Amino acid sequence: MPVKPEIAAERIFAGLSGDWTLHRAMGETGTFTGTARFFIAPDNPENTLRYREEGVLQRFDGQHFEGYREYDFVLRGQAIEMLFRDPVGFGNRYVLLDFNNISDNDVLAAQDHHPCGDDMYHHRMFWHHNDHFETRIKVVGPKKDYELHTLYHRAKADG
Repeated sequence: MPVKPEIAAERIFAGLSGDWTLHRAMGETGTFTGTARFFIAPDNPENTLRYREEGVLQRFDGQHFEGYREYDFVLRGQAIEMLFRDPVGFGNRYVLLDFNNISDNDVLAAQDHHPCGDDMYHHRMFWHHNDHFETRIKVVGPKKDYELHTLYHRAKADG
């Protein structure tokens, strides 16, 4: 029996909390490997999780850089809204992921796009289960053409 969309978004939102490992393929640039955490920050409004990823970008030319990124994930009915936390776009919507699509094998899927200048970011999220999800972000524009594919796995508890 298919999952109702509003229940799907609530279930995914509740399942995001905690620590994750991540591995991101970045097209011809390289890979990004690290950790991500979804948590309730002291300044978060209700139904909001802070997302923070940290890790190392390993470029194919041998260079490597440490980096991080933050978003707020806000439950909005049958959708999850991602808001920027960087100084330039702080509080603005990146995407609104409406989980009204169920793909093959009962994988919950959502997609939206975000214009950034002349470029377009096509963001897709696939929720496999509470221990694994992935995102695919296709970036196209006059000077950009690549895909970011990120696999998230629930971090194992120490013990």
